[in-house]
Amino acid sequence: MTQSSTVRTLLAASAATMALAVSGTASGADVAHAGPTVGPHAADPAVRAAEDGRARKVVEKRVIGRSVEGRKIVAYRKGNPSATRTVVVLGQMHGDERAGVQTANHLIKRVAVSRKADVWVIPTMNPDGYAHDTRRNARGVDLNRNWPMNWTRTGRGITYSGPRAASEPETRAMMRFLRKVQPRFLSSIHQPYGEVGRYSDKPLGFQRRLARGLSLPLRGISVGPDEPAGDPDDSLQPGGHDNAPTLTGWYNAHYPGTAITVEYTRNPTHRYRTVKAGNAILRASRAR
Repeated sequence: MTQSSTVRTLLAASAATMALAVSGTASGADVAHAGPTVGPHAADPAVRAAEDGRARKVVEKRVIGRSVEGRKIVAYRKGNPSATRTVVVLGQMHGDERAGVQTANHLIKRVAVSRKADVWVIPTMNPDGYAHDTRRNARGVDLNRNWPMNWTRTGRGITYSGPRAASEPETRAMMRFLRKVQPRFLSSIHQPYGEVGRYSDKPLGFQRRLARGLSLPLRGISVGPDEPAGDPDDSLQPGGHDNAPTLTGWYNAHYPGTAITVEYTRNPTHRYRTVKAGNAILRASRAR
């Protein structure tokens, strides 16, 4: 081949390559080195930072009721209010079980939430109990025995059920709120037994994800209907009935979503009750 023909061949190859690039038919290698895109998977750090900032933001703060002594029960909303997947995290029902409040506050202040989820976080539904560091509310009622689901009146001990089902303003406030938002996933945090409650009549995926993420066993938990007054251990029994006069028992019996009791251990580390638990609950709820 002559030198002139070689030059002509190289020029033709170069022109063909340029034509391919202009026509948008470049090779996969060319596409891989293309500039940043705009959208949910944008490579631009500024775009990602803006999306992350929106995900961290509290978009609504709602007072859902008041306690016996008039303290506010507050729900904080994060994520996307238009999302079809609603998640509720309740940090505390018993005022002396305090680790879950730290989980809730960590979620509110520090954790980014998926834009595909509508997430509500309630630090406590028993602000009087929290203020006085007591299990029960200001009238001496165990709020997790006060729900209108197989309710039975118990004596005035540590697990006193109240004079009637849903007698307490805190219970009624949560009932109204849950009826309205109807979460697909609800986590109710307690202490100190170190387990995740298993509900046999609900899909197991969420329950297993919670147990795995929290490094806790998944077990059947029930509240004995005839537990003695003053029994401090909640009469937790493996494999018991699901429809107890508790928040999770009531919700699971009336709504299609899944409500799960999460029992931390007595003294979880700070990192566990903030970073580990917060991330585990949101990931199990498909909200992280």
